[in-house]
Amino acid sequence: MTKVAAFVPLKLKSRRLPNKNFLRLGDRPLAYHIFDTLTHLTEINSGIFCFTSQPQVLSLLPPTVELIMRPPRLDGDHIKANELFHYAVDNIDADVIVLCHATGPFIKPQSIADGVRAVISGDYDCAFAVSRHQTYCWYEGKPLNYSPDNMAQTQDLEPVFSETSGFYVFRKNNYLQDGTRISGRPFWVEVDFKEAVDIDEPADFALASLLVDYDPFEYSYSTDSFFIDIANNSVQYKNIKHISFDLDGVLVDSLAVMNIAWDNAMRSIGEKIDFAEYRKHIGIPFFDILKRLGCKKNEFETIASVYNKTARANVDQIRVYDGVIEVIQRARDAGLLVSLVTSKNKERTDEIISVLLSKDLFDIVITPDDISTGRGKPHPDPLLLACVNLGVDPANSIYVGDMAADRESAIRAGVHFVHATWGFSDIAEAKDIWFNNIQDMMDFILN
Repeated sequence: MTKVAAFVPLKLKSRRLPNKNFLRLGDRPLAYHIFDTLTHLTEINSGIFCFTSQPQVLSLLPPTVELIMRPPRLDGDHIKANELFHYAVDNIDADVIVLCHATGPFIKPQSIADGVRAVISGDYDCAFAVSRHQTYCWYEGKPLNYSPDNMAQTQDLEPVFSETSGFYVFRKNNYLQDGTRISGRPFWVEVDFKEAVDIDEPADFALASLLVDYDPFEYSYSTDSFFIDIANNSVQYKNIKHISFDLDGVLVDSLAVMNIAWDNAMRSIGEKIDFAEYRKHIGIPFFDILKRLGCKKNEFETIASVYNKTARANVDQIRVYDGVIEVIQRARDAGLLVSLVTSKNKERTDEIISVLLSKDLFDIVITPDDISTGRGKPHPDPLLLACVNLGVDPANSIYVGDMAADRESAIRAGVHFVHATWGFSDIAEAKDIWFNNIQDMMDFILN
């Protein structure tokens, strides 16, 4: 089987459009899009690599992306493209290599697949994306594809094709021998207007923002510098003064205990609402979950009583995620204020803290019992209350959660949101920056 790999060179700095690779396009950083496209290609069987000297950017990319560490000497503006690519190609174990750029976010998987298949077939030595121009073209002061004194209609003109830089497919051995990504017999993959977009200038990004699928009632990319600051290890990011954590799915794995408690509670009232339905609503106050599941209001207290009693009896089965205590202590040692904002009631929250964590880890703990308005997540009230009591601005705060309700609460409160992918919610639901473990997250925040 032919081994096929792909790589994308990625650097943080850019001159014409500063921080372009990490500006938000749609609901992701620009750099995310091409990597996501590559993950959907079954033809790529030997790895997808980010070729960068800044390994921290991996946490902004799909989790299957691997790292090829780029020597800092190759980051200079004087470095030629082929010198840069040669290093990556030489370090990739594959027969055929796909080279893409983060600045081409709209390339379709099918277009790349067509190029890969052409090269694998043996009929072609390389393949690349081209854009068709069937209009009046000039080159070096002369008409290229028409005669001004005998003008044809544009549909009858000989088309001119230009490389789009969207992707290149070539054999590794050919590249190492010839030092170029185009050699021998090339195969052209004609791409459409949207696929041909290549982002170098601010105007290019403005065009891409109009083309990406987005909610017309929301902005196409955020003015929030969260992606940019965290990728650049910017001094501005030091404005973060407060980090807040959800409890279940972020600090502790309590899912098994929830399951046991829920099943007992349902048996107590003779109902058969499956735990899978309950799980969809984790993150909002317990009684709000019962309302959404259609439980009878006169049974709320019974359900809650049985649920809480069972959960307390099984508290020893709750597991603290690896590194949680050490990470929170690191944040405190670095001078950050730390809060816990949870939808679990105060009694059970205090018990989990005393048994598994420590009350000294948190400057403040907010539960639904502390909110006079009665509005828990996804309302902004819990996070705003934490900020008010700690005397910090929401803009200087981060909330780490794992559920959609956590994200909505943070957005409505004006707090930066980090998706804890180690928790209960699938990564496919994440629309903001995310991390795969709590240690990596804190490494970024503290540089």
